Amino acid sequence: MHKNIYKTKIIDKTVLSIEGKDKVEFLQNLISNNMELVSNTNSIYSTLLTPQGKFLFDFIIFKGNEKESLYLECDKNRSEEFIKLLNMYKLRKDVKFSVIENITIYLIYGEYQFLLSSFNLKHTEGSTSNMNNNIFLIDPRNKKLGIRLYSSNDKLPSEISDIDNKSIKNYETIRINLVIPDSNKDLEVGKSFLLENNFEIMNAIDFNKGCYIGQENTARQKYRGTAKKLLTKIEIEGKTLSMGNEIKLDNRKVGVIRSIRENIGLATIRREVYEEYKSKNKYIKIAESKIKFIK
Repeated sequence: MHKNIYKTKIIDKTVLSIEGKDKVEFLQNLISNNMELVSNTNSIYSTLLTPQGKFLFDFIIFKGNEKESLYLECDKNRSEEFIKLLNMYKLRKDVKFSVIENITIYLIYGEYQFLLSSFNLKHTEGSTSNMNNNIFLIDPRNKKLGIRLYSSNDKLPSEISDIDNKSIKNYETIRINLVIPDSNKDLEVGKSFLLENNFEIMNAIDFNKGCYIGQENTARQKYRGTAKKLLTKIEIEGKTLSMGNEIKLDNRKVGVIRSIRENIGLATIRREVYEEYKSKNKYIKIAESKIKFIK
């Protein structure tokens, strides 16, 4: 039994099948990343934005076991809304979206490097392999987030079945330490901007590809430095805070608490406030607690 490696079943995500001869071109004109990067050995993380460049959906795109198959992992609770929007955009394109009912998603994280050779993976973001009706990929956002396994049968590979099951809470600690947002907790649909929430360092944006929905404002924030806020890691002292607590200075809202795990968390904060308090290592009081920016 290997130590410091864990697995958990992901129950809040689902997988869509994308079919039709126009599927790659359709997505290329729609999403923030580059479909040319998707292959049998590489997967991508990407987003769909409003025309103003505000966040709507995030997802992982990967190739399936069949030669021409294309899959997309997205939030289960919003999958119908996502498909409805995609169908609105497709017009006369030959592309079809459907939910795959028989795929189970597992997350393997921690010290997983010993598994790489067994599953023909490289230790790089997005590395992908297909073996025995199982699809393995290194999380395209950050390799420290582990391996995702998409299984279409109940029998897991022995290398995986022997790994200890752990709560998703352990994984949350890793995610927060990496300052990687969970779109269900840390973003506001129709309001959040990618460059204010670390999407560039999560490999979600290709600034060299052609136009896509929301590209103009995203590029402007990149090259003109117009992003007003940022997502950062915080340390909490005192009573536990709650997700959604406002951060105020002189009764003026300057930020909001996002994900929390014990005494650490994420917060959205105005850049000028972050720069002042981070440089001086100062705390901000919130009720009976105080926070400090640590990343």
